[in-house]
Amino acid sequence: MIDKIINQYKNKSFLIAYSGGLDSTVLLDQLLKIKKTKPDFNIRAIHINHNISEFSKKWTEHCKKICNFYKIPLIIENICLDKNNNIEEKLRIKRYNIIYNHLSLNEILLTGHHMNDQCETLILSLKRGSGPTGLSSMSFETTFGNKKIVRPFLKKTKKELELYAYKNNLNWIEDFSNLNINYDRNFIRHKIIPILEKRWPFFIKNCFRTTYICQKETTLLNKLLDKKINNFIKFDNSLDIKNFKNIKKELSLALIRRWVSLQKIKKPSYNNIQYIYHQMIYSRLDANPKCILGTHEIRRYKKSLYFIKKQSNLKNTILFWHKKEKNLTLPNNLGFLSQNQTGIALPAPENHQLINIRFQYEGNILILGRSKKRKIKKIWQEKNIPPWLRNQIPLLFYNNDLISALGVFVINIKNKSQNTWIISWYNNLKSTYNNSFSFS
Repeated sequence: MIDKIINQYKNKSFLIAYSGGLDSTVLLDQLLKIKKTKPDFNIRAIHINHNISEFSKKWTEHCKKICNFYKIPLIIENICLDKNNNIEEKLRIKRYNIIYNHLSLNEILLTGHHMNDQCETLILSLKRGSGPTGLSSMSFETTFGNKKIVRPFLKKTKKELELYAYKNNLNWIEDFSNLNINYDRNFIRHKIIPILEKRWPFFIKNCFRTTYICQKETTLLNKLLDKKINNFIKFDNSLDIKNFKNIKKELSLALIRRWVSLQKIKKPSYNNIQYIYHQMIYSRLDANPKCILGTHEIRRYKKSLYFIKKQSNLKNTILFWHKKEKNLTLPNNLGFLSQNQTGIALPAPENHQLINIRFQYEGNILILGRSKKRKIKKIWQEKNIPPWLRNQIPLLFYNNDLISALGVFVINIKNKSQNTWIISWYNNLKSTYNNSFSFS
């Protein structure tokens, strides 16, 4: 059933999302048959226990039994979430992030999604008011961060999988929570699609054709946008928007959507893109708009958009550096401070002064090389430090006296000892632009 599909990949290692249900059971059986003829074929399975059914432990034991019998390495993970609103989406996000973290670089993730699943996803996308990208639903092959998901059954219907399972005497789990129509997908599966299929027997296959057409149209559009968007993406991955007011709104929206999609996150909603366009292209220059997208956010600085990872607010954080001979680790993955001979020379503290690091300061300051004090906000602007980075830069204090924003400026301190010490900040500020995958 899937031999040709699997054989086209040079990778010989696969991780199966194994729930123990019909779809993943058929998938596992297919792969075991391929393995019999290919000794170098490697299979692992991962089972996620969602802990939302009284039978979940029995299902886990079933998966253990099957994998032990066939000598398939099995990873078991548990999810425990409150049964509140949007539990389906939260479980899906959690599940995929867990799987991603277990997936080796040389492995391909295989899932048992089939044509009926695709039809349900299409209807859910219609419910949300999605455009062509959303209506593309699931792809046969998807980039998963820097890894890959393949759905080899996407051209097969559930009836075909059931027929195969019965013919081969397979044993699988029946998850009765799939009958609960309080969940949107189950409502579509049990109440909507049967009516549509009764009226139009080829409805599911026609839905598949629609998603395929949308995928092709989206791919073509993205190729055309990629040629154009290169003129707007800067060296630091920011999007130059200074001329967006002079091009058609539809093109501006398409370029913004494409830029966001290149960040390897969940596809942004229509409302997200509209908000970015209206609030960041047309808001006043001194405004500081932002759009939150899961664990990341879009920020505007001057005439560019930046995609950044959200960081904890360090406004009230104070770190005391009592032992200068030891490195001082900074929060938010900002690296560490070290006293050495290769960093910046600063006025040395006196014996009675407490060395401390803070991340917030307000007021006027006089920096080296200047004759007049200026507001620190103006100094940040002069140094081209975006607002979201200003409270991520360690500020060196002796007692309550600001000495330096490390790597940015040094305070002009008069009538102080000429003794100096040298500090290096080994920082990871670039992680603010980190595109490491997060399924959100």
